[in-house]
Amino acid sequence: MEQDKKPYQFLYETYPWPEPGTERDCPYSGVPLQLNKKHPGYNGKPWTCPKCIHYFSEDDLDNPGKYKGLDCDYTLREKAESSAADPGE
Repeated sequence: MEQDKKPYQFLYETYPWPEPGTERDCPYSGVPLQLNKKHPGYNGKPWTCPKCIHYFSEDDLDNPGKYKGLDCDYTLREKAESSAADPGE
């Protein structure tokens, strides 16, 4: 019965990888993204935001309108803390 199981297939396709040294910013928070290491077996997106922990592909980042007016958990917390610190606004 165990032999009939199909091997696990990744949900992500193989994404194009930027050149080492490329820098991009998170479309949500504006903080610099970290470029994940490309190695065999990793089929995820190349970019990760260290603040909101979202993953991005080059296609995602080349379409900034997709994120216009949207917030991640990190930016929502920042906005809440900022408005709590300055109740006069």
